[in-house]
Amino acid sequence: MKSANGIPKDSALRWEWIKFQLRAHDTSLSELARQLGVERNALHNVKRVPYPRMETAIAKAIGLKPEQIWPERWHSDGTPNRQRGGRNDPPSENR
Repeated sequence: MKSANGIPKDSALRWEWIKFQLRAHDTSLSELARQLGVERNALHNVKRVPYPRMETAIAKAIGLKPEQIWPERWHSDGTPNRQRGGRNDPPSENR
């Protein structure tokens, strides 16, 4: 199934769609990694783990915003939606 903007909702299909879009824009994950000075694995980690810097680079390379590609990871205002355990949680009675 695709979202309203045509981007697949299924994560595996979405990843293939992203790679296709990168090729259509004459680039690749390897090329982006070189440009950013990171290991290629850093970009592949985006498939499984939220990584704002890499998500932003991928989105920019294909002319989109990260919140369009990963709406479950980003707020509509363009800020990352990250759950960080412990920061805002009330203190545990066991601490």
